[in-house]
Amino acid sequence: MQKLTLFWQLIKPFWFAKERNSALLLLTIVIILSLSSVWFSVQINQWNGDFFNALQQLDGPVLYELLQFFAGLIAAFILVMVYTDYLKKKLIINFRSWMTTYLCEKWLSKYSDHYRLRLQKSEPDNPDQRIAEDVDIFIQISLDLLLSFLRSVVTLGSFLTILWQLSGTLSFTLFGRELNIPGYMVWACVGYTLIGTVITHLIGKPLQALNFNQQKREADFRRALISRREHSAAIAGQGGEQQEQQSLKVYFSAVITNWYQLMHCERNLGFFTVGYAQVSMLAPIFFALPKFLSGALKLGGLMQIKMAFMQVSSALSWIIYAYQDIAKWGATVERLAAFINALDELEEPEPTPTPNSKTIALKSNIKLYLTDGSPLLTAQSMTLKLGELTMIQGRSGIGKSTLFKALAGYWPHFTGQIQRIESIYWIPHSLYLPDVDLARQLCYPKNSTDFSDTELQDTLHKIGLPHLCEQLYSQVNWKQQLSAGEQQRLMFARLLLNRPKLIFIDETTSSLDIDAASNLITLLKAELPQSAIAFISHQVALTQYADQVIYIEDDKINDKTGHDLNLVNTINIA
Repeated sequence: MQKLTLFWQLIKPFWFAKERNSALLLLTIVIILSLSSVWFSVQINQWNGDFFNALQQLDGPVLYELLQFFAGLIAAFILVMVYTDYLKKKLIINFRSWMTTYLCEKWLSKYSDHYRLRLQKSEPDNPDQRIAEDVDIFIQISLDLLLSFLRSVVTLGSFLTILWQLSGTLSFTLFGRELNIPGYMVWACVGYTLIGTVITHLIGKPLQALNFNQQKREADFRRALISRREHSAAIAGQGGEQQEQQSLKVYFSAVITNWYQLMHCERNLGFFTVGYAQVSMLAPIFFALPKFLSGALKLGGLMQIKMAFMQVSSALSWIIYAYQDIAKWGATVERLAAFINALDELEEPEPTPTPNSKTIALKSNIKLYLTDGSPLLTAQSMTLKLGELTMIQGRSGIGKSTLFKALAGYWPHFTGQIQRIESIYWIPHSLYLPDVDLARQLCYPKNSTDFSDTELQDTLHKIGLPHLCEQLYSQVNWKQQLSAGEQQRLMFARLLLNRPKLIFIDETTSSLDIDAASNLITLLKAELPQSAIAFISHQVALTQYADQVIYIEDDKINDKTGHDLNLVNTINIA
Protein backbone atom coordinates (compact mmCIF):
# COMPACT_ATOMS: atom_id res chain seq x y z
CA MET A 1 0.00 0.00 0.00
CA GLN A 2 2.88 2.36 0.72
CA LYS A 3 4.09 2.06 -2.89
CA LEU A 4 0.59 2.79 -4.20
CA THR A 5 0.44 5.89 -1.98
CA LEU A 6 3.77 7.09 -3.38
CA PHE A 7 2.56 6.26 -6.90
CA TRP A 8 -0.53 8.41 -6.40
CA GLN A 9 1.67 11.21 -5.07
CA LEU A 10 3.72 11.09 -8.29
CA ILE A 11 0.78 11.15 -10.72
CA LYS A 12 -1.57 13.42 -8.74
CA PRO A 13 -0.35 16.67 -10.40
CA PHE A 14 -1.22 15.17 -13.79
CA TRP A 15 -4.95 15.49 -13.05
CA PHE A 16 -4.51 19.27 -13.04
CA ALA A 17 -2.38 19.38 -16.21
CA LYS A 18 -3.67 20.71 -19.52
CA GLU A 19 -2.56 17.49 -21.25
CA ARG A 20 -4.91 15.45 -19.06
CA ASN A 21 -7.88 15.05 -21.43
CA SER A 22 -5.91 14.02 -24.53
CA ALA A 23 -3.74 11.63 -22.51
CA LEU A 24 -6.76 10.01 -20.84
CA LEU A 25 -8.43 9.55 -24.22
CA LEU A 26 -5.31 7.88 -25.60
CA LEU A 27 -5.02 5.73 -22.45
CA THR A 28 -8.64 4.61 -22.84
CA ILE A 29 -8.03 3.59 -26.47
CA VAL A 30 -4.88 1.67 -25.50
CA ILE A 31 -6.74 -0.13 -22.68
CA ILE A 32 -9.61 -1.11 -24.99
CA LEU A 33 -7.23 -2.40 -27.66
CA SER A 34 -5.17 -4.23 -25.05
CA LEU A 35 -8.22 -5.87 -23.49
CA SER A 36 -9.49 -6.92 -26.91
CA SER A 37 -6.71 -9.52 -26.84
CA VAL A 38 -8.81 -11.35 -24.25
CA TRP A 39 -11.70 -11.55 -26.73
CA PHE A 40 -9.32 -13.02 -29.29
CA SER A 41 -8.17 -15.58 -26.71
CA VAL A 42 -11.78 -16.61 -26.04
CA GLN A 43 -12.40 -17.01 -29.78
CA ILE A 44 -9.22 -19.04 -30.23
CA ASN A 45 -10.18 -21.22 -27.27
CA GLN A 46 -13.56 -21.94 -28.84
CA TRP A 47 -11.87 -22.53 -32.21
CA ASN A 48 -9.48 -25.04 -30.57
CA GLY A 49 -12.39 -27.11 -29.28
CA ASP A 50 -14.21 -27.11 -32.62
CA PHE A 51 -11.04 -27.78 -34.63
CA PHE A 52 -9.82 -30.77 -32.60
CA ASN A 53 -13.31 -32.27 -32.44
CA ALA A 54 -13.57 -31.99 -36.24
CA LEU A 55 -10.06 -33.43 -36.54
CA GLN A 56 -11.02 -36.39 -34.34
CA GLN A 57 -14.07 -37.01 -36.53
CA LEU A 58 -12.08 -36.46 -39.78
CA ASP A 59 -14.66 -33.87 -40.90
CA GLY A 60 -12.82 -32.24 -43.86
CA PRO A 61 -15.34 -29.51 -44.87
CA VAL A 62 -15.61 -28.25 -41.29
CA LEU A 63 -11.82 -28.26 -40.93
CA TYR A 64 -11.35 -26.09 -44.06
CA GLU A 65 -14.05 -23.70 -42.87
CA LEU A 66 -12.38 -23.41 -39.46
CA LEU A 67 -8.98 -22.75 -41.06
CA GLN A 68 -10.43 -19.87 -43.11
CA PHE A 69 -12.01 -18.41 -39.97
CA PHE A 70 -8.69 -18.77 -38.15
CA ALA A 71 -6.83 -16.87 -40.90
CA GLY A 72 -9.20 -13.90 -40.59
CA LEU A 73 -9.03 -14.03 -36.80
CA ILE A 74 -5.23 -13.96 -36.81
CA ALA A 75 -5.13 -11.07 -39.33
CA ALA A 76 -7.39 -8.98 -37.09
CA PHE A 77 -5.36 -9.99 -34.04
CA ILE A 78 -2.10 -8.84 -35.67
CA LEU A 79 -3.63 -5.48 -36.62
CA VAL A 80 -4.92 -4.85 -33.11
CA MET A 81 -1.65 -5.88 -31.43
CA VAL A 82 0.51 -3.69 -33.70
CA TYR A 83 -1.64 -0.61 -33.09
CA THR A 84 -1.79 -1.35 -29.38
CA ASP A 85 2.01 -1.24 -29.24
CA TYR A 86 2.18 1.86 -31.47
CA LEU A 87 -0.32 3.88 -29.44
CA LYS A 88 1.18 2.65 -26.17
CA LYS A 89 4.56 4.10 -27.19
CA LYS A 90 2.89 7.38 -28.09
CA LEU A 91 1.21 7.42 -24.68
CA ILE A 92 4.53 6.69 -22.96
CA ILE A 93 6.32 9.60 -24.61
CA ASN A 94 3.36 11.93 -23.86
CA PHE A 95 3.35 10.99 -20.18
CA ARG A 96 7.12 11.18 -20.02
CA SER A 97 7.09 14.60 -21.65
CA TRP A 98 4.61 15.90 -19.09
CA MET A 99 6.37 14.40 -16.06
CA THR A 100 9.85 15.47 -17.21
CA THR A 101 8.62 19.02 -17.75
CA TYR A 102 6.89 19.00 -14.36
CA LEU A 103 10.01 17.81 -12.51
CA CYS A 104 12.34 20.17 -14.39
CA GLU A 105 10.11 23.15 -13.58
CA LYS A 106 9.91 22.06 -9.96
CA TRP A 107 13.67 21.49 -9.73
CA LEU A 108 14.63 24.68 -11.61
CA SER A 109 12.07 26.80 -9.77
CA LYS A 110 12.24 30.55 -9.26
CA TYR A 111 13.49 29.86 -5.74
CA SER A 112 16.56 28.02 -7.13
CA ASP A 113 15.53 24.75 -5.49
CA HIS A 114 18.08 22.88 -7.61
CA TYR A 115 20.85 24.72 -5.76
CA ARG A 116 19.23 24.89 -2.35
CA LEU A 117 18.67 21.12 -2.52
CA ARG A 118 22.44 20.64 -2.76
CA LEU A 119 22.87 22.47 0.52
CA GLN A 120 20.70 20.03 2.47
CA LYS A 121 22.18 17.32 4.66
CA SER A 122 20.09 14.61 2.97
CA GLU A 123 20.27 15.69 -0.67
CA PRO A 124 18.87 12.94 -2.96
CA ASP A 125 21.65 11.52 -5.11
CA ASN A 126 21.84 12.21 -8.85
CA PRO A 127 18.71 14.30 -9.54
CA ASP A 128 19.71 14.34 -13.23
CA GLN A 129 19.45 10.54 -13.38
CA ARG A 130 16.10 10.56 -11.60
CA ILE A 131 14.66 13.00 -14.13
CA ALA A 132 16.26 11.52 -17.26
CA GLU A 133 16.15 7.78 -16.55
CA ASP A 134 13.88 7.03 -13.59
CA VAL A 135 10.96 8.90 -15.16
CA ASP A 136 11.29 6.81 -18.33
CA ILE A 137 11.42 3.56 -16.35
CA PHE A 138 8.53 4.66 -14.13
CA ILE A 139 6.23 5.54 -17.05
CA GLN A 140 6.99 2.42 -19.10
CA ILE A 141 6.71 -0.09 -16.27
CA SER A 142 3.63 1.61 -14.76
CA LEU A 143 1.78 1.38 -18.08
CA ASP A 144 2.92 -2.20 -18.71
CA LEU A 145 1.82 -3.27 -15.22
CA LEU A 146 -1.53 -1.49 -15.57
CA LEU A 147 -2.31 -3.09 -18.93
CA SER A 148 -1.17 -6.55 -17.89
CA PHE A 149 -3.16 -6.33 -14.64
CA LEU A 150 -6.35 -5.26 -16.45
CA ARG A 151 -5.85 -8.03 -19.02
CA SER A 152 -5.45 -10.51 -16.17
CA VAL A 153 -8.66 -9.31 -14.51
CA VAL A 154 -10.67 -9.49 -17.75
CA THR A 155 -9.09 -12.83 -18.67
CA LEU A 156 -9.99 -14.20 -15.26
CA GLY A 157 -13.58 -13.00 -15.64
CA SER A 158 -13.84 -14.43 -19.17
CA PHE A 159 -12.26 -17.84 -18.62
CA LEU A 160 -13.23 -18.59 -15.03
CA THR A 161 -16.81 -19.38 -16.04
CA ILE A 162 -15.61 -21.39 -19.05
CA LEU A 163 -13.24 -23.44 -16.91
CA TRP A 164 -15.92 -23.98 -14.26
CA GLN A 165 -18.41 -25.27 -16.85
CA LEU A 166 -15.86 -27.45 -18.65
CA SER A 167 -14.51 -29.01 -15.45
CA GLY A 168 -17.86 -30.32 -14.29
CA THR A 169 -17.97 -32.12 -10.97
CA LEU A 170 -15.26 -34.38 -9.64
CA SER A 171 -16.70 -37.30 -7.66
CA PHE A 172 -14.58 -39.64 -5.54
CA THR A 173 -14.70 -41.66 -2.33
CA LEU A 174 -12.52 -40.74 0.64
CA PHE A 175 -12.55 -42.71 3.88
CA GLY A 176 -15.83 -44.30 2.89
CA ARG A 177 -17.52 -41.02 2.08
CA GLU A 178 -18.48 -39.90 -1.41
CA LEU A 179 -17.28 -36.39 -2.16
CA ASN A 180 -18.36 -34.10 -5.02
CA ILE A 181 -16.29 -31.03 -5.96
CA PRO A 182 -18.03 -28.79 -8.54
CA GLY A 183 -15.68 -26.85 -10.81
CA TYR A 184 -12.72 -28.76 -9.38
CA MET A 185 -10.35 -27.49 -12.08
CA VAL A 186 -10.93 -23.94 -10.83
CA TRP A 187 -10.01 -24.89 -7.26
CA ALA A 188 -6.97 -26.79 -8.47
CA CYS A 189 -5.87 -23.72 -10.46
CA VAL A 190 -6.35 -21.35 -7.49
CA GLY A 191 -4.37 -23.58 -5.14
CA TYR A 192 -1.62 -24.09 -7.70
CA THR A 193 -1.12 -20.36 -8.37
CA LEU A 194 -1.41 -19.39 -4.69
CA ILE A 195 1.49 -21.68 -3.79
CA GLY A 196 3.47 -20.29 -6.74
CA THR A 197 2.86 -16.67 -5.66
CA VAL A 198 4.07 -17.26 -2.10
CA ILE A 199 7.25 -18.99 -3.29
CA THR A 200 7.91 -16.20 -5.83
CA HIS A 201 7.69 -13.52 -3.14
CA LEU A 202 10.01 -15.40 -0.79
CA ILE A 203 12.65 -15.79 -3.51
CA GLY A 204 12.34 -12.33 -5.10
CA LYS A 205 11.94 -10.15 -2.01
CA PRO A 206 15.52 -8.69 -2.20
CA LEU A 207 14.99 -7.50 -5.80
CA GLN A 208 13.56 -4.07 -4.99
CA ALA A 209 16.50 -2.97 -2.83
CA LEU A 210 18.96 -4.36 -5.39
CA ASN A 211 17.25 -2.48 -8.24
CA PHE A 212 17.31 0.73 -6.18
CA ASN A 213 21.03 0.34 -5.52
CA GLN A 214 21.76 -0.55 -9.15
CA GLN A 215 20.14 2.64 -10.44
CA LYS A 216 22.06 4.69 -7.87
CA ARG A 217 25.44 3.10 -8.60
CA GLU A 218 24.99 3.38 -12.37
CA ALA A 219 24.21 7.08 -11.92
CA ASP A 220 27.24 7.57 -9.64
CA PHE A 221 29.52 5.96 -12.23
CA ARG A 222 28.09 8.08 -15.06
CA ARG A 223 28.50 11.24 -12.96
CA ALA A 224 32.13 10.31 -12.25
CA LEU A 225 32.81 9.89 -15.98
CA ILE A 226 31.24 13.26 -16.77
CA SER A 227 33.31 14.92 -14.04
CA ARG A 228 36.54 13.49 -15.51
CA ARG A 229 35.61 14.72 -18.98
CA GLU A 230 34.84 18.22 -17.70
CA HIS A 231 38.18 18.40 -15.87
CA SER A 232 40.26 16.65 -18.52
CA ALA A 233 42.65 19.63 -18.85
CA ALA A 234 43.54 19.54 -15.15
CA ILE A 235 43.92 15.75 -15.21
CA ALA A 236 46.20 15.92 -18.26
CA GLY A 237 48.22 18.83 -16.90
CA GLN A 238 48.86 17.11 -13.58
CA GLY A 239 49.36 13.61 -15.01
CA GLY A 240 46.45 12.19 -13.04
CA GLU A 241 45.31 9.56 -15.55
CA GLN A 242 46.48 6.58 -13.49
CA GLN A 243 44.84 7.94 -10.35
CA GLU A 244 41.58 8.60 -12.20
CA GLN A 245 41.58 5.09 -13.67
CA GLN A 246 41.77 3.67 -10.17
CA SER A 247 39.03 6.00 -8.98
CA LEU A 248 36.72 5.01 -11.84
CA LYS A 249 37.41 1.34 -11.14
CA VAL A 250 36.09 1.85 -7.61
CA TYR A 251 32.87 3.35 -8.96
CA PHE A 252 32.45 0.61 -11.55
CA SER A 253 33.29 -2.18 -9.11
CA ALA A 254 30.28 -1.02 -7.06
CA VAL A 255 28.17 -1.38 -10.21
CA ILE A 256 29.54 -4.88 -10.84
CA THR A 257 29.11 -6.05 -7.23
CA ASN A 258 25.45 -5.04 -7.11
CA TRP A 259 24.91 -6.40 -10.63
CA TYR A 260 26.11 -9.84 -9.57
CA GLN A 261 23.83 -9.77 -6.54
CA LEU A 262 20.96 -8.80 -8.84
CA MET A 263 21.91 -11.58 -11.26
CA HIS A 264 21.95 -14.20 -8.52
CA CYS A 265 18.56 -13.15 -7.19
CA GLU A 266 17.03 -13.06 -10.69
CA ARG A 267 18.62 -16.43 -11.46
CA ASN A 268 17.03 -18.01 -8.41
CA LEU A 269 13.70 -16.44 -9.26
CA GLY A 270 14.10 -17.54 -12.88
CA PHE A 271 14.61 -21.16 -11.86
CA PHE A 272 11.22 -21.11 -10.21
CA THR A 273 9.23 -18.92 -12.66
CA VAL A 274 10.47 -20.73 -15.78
CA GLY A 275 9.81 -24.09 -14.16
CA TYR A 276 6.42 -22.86 -12.99
CA ALA A 277 5.51 -21.75 -16.53
CA GLN A 278 6.50 -25.13 -18.00
CA VAL A 279 4.61 -27.11 -15.37
CA SER A 280 1.58 -24.86 -15.96
CA MET A 281 1.36 -26.24 -19.50
CA LEU A 282 1.04 -29.82 -18.21
CA ALA A 283 -0.89 -29.18 -15.00
CA PRO A 284 -4.33 -28.94 -16.70
CA ILE A 285 -3.70 -32.19 -18.61
CA PHE A 286 -2.76 -33.88 -15.34
CA PHE A 287 -5.87 -32.62 -13.53
CA ALA A 288 -8.24 -33.45 -16.44
CA LEU A 289 -6.67 -36.79 -17.37
CA PRO A 290 -9.04 -38.94 -15.23
CA LYS A 291 -12.13 -37.56 -17.01
CA PHE A 292 -10.50 -37.95 -20.43
CA LEU A 293 -9.44 -41.56 -19.80
CA SER A 294 -12.92 -42.41 -18.53
CA GLY A 295 -14.38 -41.21 -21.83
CA ALA A 296 -16.33 -38.38 -20.21
CA LEU A 297 -14.20 -35.84 -22.08
CA LYS A 298 -13.39 -35.66 -25.80
CA LEU A 299 -10.05 -34.47 -27.24
CA GLY A 300 -11.54 -31.10 -28.19
CA GLY A 301 -12.89 -30.67 -24.68
CA LEU A 302 -9.49 -31.57 -23.24
CA MET A 303 -7.83 -28.90 -25.40
CA GLN A 304 -10.43 -26.36 -24.29
CA ILE A 305 -9.89 -27.23 -20.63
CA LYS A 306 -6.13 -27.00 -21.09
CA MET A 307 -6.34 -23.55 -22.67
CA ALA A 308 -8.94 -22.25 -20.20
CA PHE A 309 -6.87 -23.54 -17.26
CA MET A 310 -3.73 -21.89 -18.64
CA GLN A 311 -5.57 -18.59 -19.14
CA VAL A 312 -6.99 -18.62 -15.59
CA SER A 313 -3.63 -19.71 -14.18
CA SER A 314 -1.84 -16.97 -16.13
CA ALA A 315 -4.29 -14.35 -14.84
CA LEU A 316 -3.95 -15.52 -11.25
CA SER A 317 -0.16 -15.69 -11.68
CA TRP A 318 0.11 -12.00 -12.59
CA ILE A 319 2.30 -11.28 -9.55
CA ILE A 320 4.57 -14.24 -10.37
CA TYR A 321 5.26 -13.22 -13.96
CA ALA A 322 5.41 -9.47 -13.19
CA TYR A 323 7.45 -9.77 -9.99
CA GLN A 324 10.73 -8.48 -11.44
CA ASP A 325 8.96 -5.52 -13.04
CA ILE A 326 7.11 -4.81 -9.79
CA ALA A 327 10.42 -4.79 -7.89
CA LYS A 328 12.02 -2.42 -10.41
CA TRP A 329 8.89 -0.26 -10.42
CA GLY A 330 8.91 -0.07 -6.61
CA ALA A 331 12.55 1.03 -6.56
CA THR A 332 11.88 3.73 -9.17
CA VAL A 333 8.79 4.99 -7.35
CA GLU A 334 10.85 5.35 -4.16
CA ARG A 335 13.61 7.29 -5.94
CA LEU A 336 11.22 9.71 -7.65
CA ALA A 337 9.08 10.18 -4.54
CA ALA A 338 12.17 10.88 -2.42
CA PHE A 339 13.30 13.49 -4.96
CA ILE A 340 9.92 15.25 -5.02
CA ASN A 341 9.56 15.11 -1.23
CA ALA A 342 13.01 16.66 -0.82
CA LEU A 343 11.95 19.55 -3.08
CA ASP A 344 8.61 19.94 -1.29
CA GLU A 345 10.34 20.08 2.10
CA LEU A 346 12.42 23.08 1.05
CA GLU A 347 11.00 26.14 2.72
CA GLU A 348 10.41 29.28 0.69
CA PRO A 349 13.66 31.24 0.99
CA GLU A 350 13.67 33.87 3.67
CA PRO A 351 13.78 36.75 3.87
CA THR A 352 11.74 37.83 0.88
CA PRO A 353 12.71 40.95 -1.06
CA THR A 354 11.36 44.23 0.28
CA PRO A 355 9.59 46.17 -2.51
CA ASN A 356 11.11 49.52 -3.49
CA SER A 357 13.96 49.15 -1.01
CA LYS A 358 17.17 50.95 -1.96
CA THR A 359 19.43 48.90 0.29
CA ILE A 360 20.29 45.38 1.25
CA ALA A 361 20.80 45.21 4.98
CA LEU A 362 21.56 42.81 7.79
CA LYS A 363 18.86 43.83 10.27
CA SER A 364 20.52 42.03 13.17
CA ASN A 365 23.53 39.82 13.78
CA ILE A 366 23.58 37.10 11.14
CA LYS A 367 25.05 33.79 12.19
CA LEU A 368 26.05 31.50 9.34
CA TYR A 369 26.38 27.75 9.79
CA LEU A 370 27.77 24.91 7.71
CA THR A 371 25.38 22.21 6.49
CA ASP A 372 26.34 20.02 9.47
CA GLY A 373 25.26 22.78 11.88
CA SER A 374 28.72 23.92 12.97
CA PRO A 375 29.16 27.75 13.19
CA LEU A 376 30.99 29.51 10.38
CA LEU A 377 30.65 33.29 10.70
CA THR A 378 28.89 35.99 12.68
CA ALA A 379 28.13 39.17 10.72
CA GLN A 380 27.18 42.43 12.46
CA SER A 381 24.86 44.99 10.92
CA MET A 382 25.88 46.07 7.43
CA THR A 383 24.28 47.77 4.45
CA LEU A 384 24.82 47.65 0.69
CA LYS A 385 23.42 50.72 -1.06
CA LEU A 386 22.24 51.16 -4.62
CA GLY A 387 24.84 53.02 -6.65
CA GLU A 388 27.73 51.86 -4.46
CA LEU A 389 30.39 49.18 -4.78
CA THR A 390 31.29 47.26 -1.64
CA MET A 391 34.42 45.13 -1.59
CA ILE A 392 34.62 42.24 0.87
CA GLN A 393 38.03 40.86 1.76
CA GLY A 394 39.41 38.23 4.11
CA ARG A 395 41.51 35.11 4.09
CA SER A 396 40.45 32.10 2.02
CA GLY A 397 37.93 29.82 3.71
CA ILE A 398 36.73 32.36 6.24
CA GLY A 399 33.19 32.42 4.80
CA LYS A 400 33.05 35.26 2.26
CA SER A 401 31.34 33.20 -0.46
CA THR A 402 28.90 31.72 2.05
CA LEU A 403 28.01 35.25 3.19
CA PHE A 404 27.27 36.11 -0.44
CA LYS A 405 25.01 33.09 -0.77
CA ALA A 406 23.09 34.10 2.34
CA LEU A 407 22.74 37.72 1.18
CA ALA A 408 21.53 36.55 -2.23
CA GLY A 409 19.01 34.19 -0.62
CA TYR A 410 20.59 30.84 -1.51
CA TRP A 411 22.07 29.74 1.82
CA PRO A 412 19.39 28.49 4.24
CA HIS A 413 21.68 27.74 7.19
CA PHE A 414 21.65 31.05 9.07
CA THR A 415 19.85 32.90 11.82
CA GLY A 416 18.92 36.57 11.77
CA GLN A 417 17.09 38.77 9.28
CA ILE A 418 18.16 40.07 5.87
CA GLN A 419 16.34 42.76 3.91
CA ARG A 420 16.85 42.29 0.18
CA ILE A 421 15.77 43.95 -3.04
CA GLU A 422 14.48 42.43 -6.25
CA SER A 423 16.63 41.68 -9.30
CA ILE A 424 19.66 39.78 -8.00
CA TYR A 425 22.54 38.50 -10.12
CA TRP A 426 25.17 36.34 -8.43
CA ILE A 427 28.30 35.22 -10.27
CA PRO A 428 29.92 32.39 -8.30
CA HIS A 429 33.62 31.62 -8.40
CA SER A 430 32.95 28.62 -10.66
CA LEU A 431 31.64 30.05 -13.93
CA TYR A 432 28.82 28.49 -15.94
CA LEU A 433 28.74 28.50 -19.74
CA PRO A 434 25.76 26.55 -21.13
CA ASP A 435 25.81 24.71 -24.47
CA VAL A 436 24.45 27.61 -26.53
CA ASP A 437 25.75 30.10 -29.10
CA LEU A 438 27.79 33.15 -28.10
CA ALA A 439 24.84 35.54 -28.36
CA ARG A 440 22.93 33.60 -25.71
CA GLN A 441 26.11 33.26 -23.64
CA LEU A 442 26.40 37.04 -23.52
CA CYS A 443 22.89 37.78 -22.25
CA TYR A 444 22.23 34.66 -20.15
CA PRO A 445 19.64 34.08 -18.73
CA LYS A 446 17.77 36.42 -21.08
CA ASN A 447 17.11 35.51 -24.71
CA SER A 448 19.39 36.84 -27.42
CA THR A 449 16.27 38.00 -29.29
CA ASP A 450 15.86 40.66 -26.59
CA PHE A 451 18.90 42.46 -28.01
CA SER A 452 20.01 43.57 -31.45
CA ASP A 453 23.26 42.31 -32.95
CA THR A 454 24.63 45.84 -32.64
CA GLU A 455 23.98 45.89 -28.88
CA LEU A 456 25.67 42.52 -28.45
CA GLN A 457 28.68 43.54 -30.55
CA ASP A 458 29.00 46.86 -28.69
CA THR A 459 29.05 44.94 -25.42
CA LEU A 460 31.82 42.68 -26.73
CA HIS A 461 33.87 45.77 -27.56
CA LYS A 462 33.27 47.24 -24.10
CA ILE A 463 34.47 44.13 -22.25
CA GLY A 464 37.54 43.71 -24.46
CA LEU A 465 36.44 40.81 -26.70
CA PRO A 466 36.01 42.56 -30.10
CA HIS A 467 37.52 39.58 -31.95
CA LEU A 468 34.39 37.55 -31.15
CA CYS A 469 31.95 39.92 -32.87
CA GLU A 470 31.77 37.73 -35.99
CA GLN A 471 31.00 34.60 -33.94
CA LEU A 472 27.77 35.70 -32.28
CA TYR A 473 25.83 32.70 -33.55
CA SER A 474 28.61 30.14 -33.44
CA GLN A 475 27.76 27.23 -31.17
CA VAL A 476 30.95 25.61 -29.99
CA ASN A 477 32.18 24.45 -26.60
CA TRP A 478 32.81 27.96 -25.30
CA LYS A 479 34.05 26.57 -21.98
CA GLN A 480 37.01 25.12 -23.86
CA GLN A 481 37.20 27.77 -26.58
CA LEU A 482 37.64 30.73 -24.23
CA SER A 483 40.48 31.27 -21.79
CA ALA A 484 39.73 31.74 -18.08
CA GLY A 485 40.20 35.50 -18.44
CA GLU A 486 37.89 35.66 -21.47
CA GLN A 487 35.23 33.72 -19.58
CA GLN A 488 35.44 36.24 -16.75
CA ARG A 489 35.07 39.12 -19.21
CA LEU A 490 31.98 37.35 -20.54
CA MET A 491 30.43 37.49 -17.05
CA PHE A 492 30.71 41.28 -17.10
CA ALA A 493 28.90 41.31 -20.45
CA ARG A 494 26.02 39.46 -18.80
CA LEU A 495 25.85 42.09 -16.08
CA LEU A 496 25.81 44.94 -18.61
CA LEU A 497 23.02 43.35 -20.63
CA ASN A 498 20.85 42.09 -17.76
CA ARG A 499 21.29 45.27 -15.67
CA PRO A 500 20.36 43.76 -12.26
CA LYS A 501 19.83 45.96 -9.20
CA LEU A 502 21.88 43.79 -6.84
CA ILE A 503 25.14 42.20 -8.02
CA PHE A 504 27.36 39.70 -6.22
CA ILE A 505 30.72 39.03 -7.85
CA ASP A 506 32.84 36.25 -6.34
CA GLU A 507 36.47 36.67 -7.51
CA THR A 508 35.43 37.12 -11.14
CA THR A 509 38.62 39.06 -11.97
CA SER A 510 41.09 36.55 -10.51
CA SER A 511 42.34 35.51 -13.98
CA LEU A 512 42.74 39.10 -15.21
CA ASP A 513 45.64 41.49 -14.75
CA ILE A 514 45.05 44.55 -12.58
CA ASP A 515 44.63 46.93 -15.52
CA ALA A 516 42.00 44.72 -17.17
CA ALA A 517 40.20 44.17 -13.86
CA SER A 518 40.26 47.91 -13.12
CA ASN A 519 38.80 48.73 -16.52
CA LEU A 520 35.94 46.24 -16.05
CA ILE A 521 35.11 47.49 -12.55
CA THR A 522 35.13 51.10 -13.77
CA LEU A 523 32.94 50.11 -16.73
CA LEU A 524 30.48 48.32 -14.46
CA LYS A 525 30.10 51.31 -12.14
CA ALA A 526 29.65 53.69 -15.08
CA GLU A 527 27.12 51.52 -16.95
CA LEU A 528 25.09 50.48 -13.86
CA PRO A 529 25.01 53.58 -11.62
CA GLN A 530 21.77 52.46 -9.93
CA SER A 531 23.00 49.00 -8.92
CA ALA A 532 24.41 47.81 -5.61
CA ILE A 533 27.59 45.85 -6.27
CA ALA A 534 29.25 43.51 -3.76
CA PHE A 535 32.63 42.22 -4.83
CA ILE A 536 34.90 39.56 -3.31
CA SER A 537 38.52 39.94 -4.39
CA HIS A 538 42.03 39.30 -3.13
CA GLN A 539 43.37 41.97 -5.54
CA VAL A 540 44.13 44.77 -3.06
CA ALA A 541 44.71 47.31 -5.85
CA LEU A 542 41.00 47.22 -6.68
CA THR A 543 40.00 48.67 -3.30
CA GLN A 544 40.47 52.18 -4.73
CA TYR A 545 37.27 51.69 -6.76
CA ALA A 546 35.15 50.68 -3.75
CA ASP A 547 32.75 52.97 -1.89
CA GLN A 548 33.24 50.80 1.17
CA VAL A 549 35.55 47.94 2.05
CA ILE A 550 34.58 45.24 4.54
CA TYR A 551 37.25 43.01 6.08
CA ILE A 552 36.30 39.70 7.60
CA GLU A 553 38.87 39.19 10.36
CA ASP A 554 39.55 36.03 12.29
CA ASP A 555 40.91 37.41 15.53
CA LYS A 556 38.11 35.65 17.41
CA ILE A 557 38.23 32.18 15.87
CA ASN A 558 37.01 29.31 17.98
CA ASP A 559 34.89 26.22 17.49
CA LYS A 560 31.80 27.66 19.18
CA THR A 561 31.45 31.18 17.92
CA GLY A 562 33.08 31.03 14.47
CA HIS A 563 34.41 34.26 12.91
CA ASP A 564 33.22 37.79 13.63
CA LEU A 565 32.63 40.09 10.65
CA ASN A 566 33.89 43.57 11.57
CA LEU A 567 32.98 46.67 9.58
CA VAL A 568 36.41 48.32 9.59
CA ASN A 569 38.38 50.59 7.28
CA THR A 570 35.35 51.84 5.37
CA ILE A 571 36.61 53.96 2.48
CA ASN A 572 34.46 56.71 0.99
CA ILE A 573 35.37 57.72 -2.55
CA ALA A 574 34.40 61.24 -3.60
